[in-house]
Amino acid sequence: MIKEIDPATLEQWLSSDEAVLIDVREPDEFQSGHIEGAISIPLSVFPQTYNHDTYPADKKIVFQCKAGGRSMRACQVVCEMAEAEDNVYNLAGGIGSWAASGRKIVA
Repeated sequence: MIKEIDPATLEQWLSSDEAVLIDVREPDEFQSGHIEGAISIPLSVFPQTYNHDTYPADKKIVFQCKAGGRSMRACQVVCEMAEAEDNVYNLAGGIGSWAASGRKIVA
């Protein structure tokens, strides 16, 4: 089962360098505003471009999109490809929940 986290947890993990954040929205969405430090890997090319081994095994990998649906799909793909579920998380509510909680979005 894919674990979901809230914006406060993500903010804590990012500030303590415990996590890598991957934004799976399309490039135009990413460019219009994203969470600082996020890596853009659009879901449309995700299976061809994502490599789980690229990221440190000791870090949590958090996926995020606009509302949480596409990032959940990315989590499922990673779990199928890499058989790595322990360090894979979905940001519940996506960047929408991040913004609604008053957290900063950068362009």
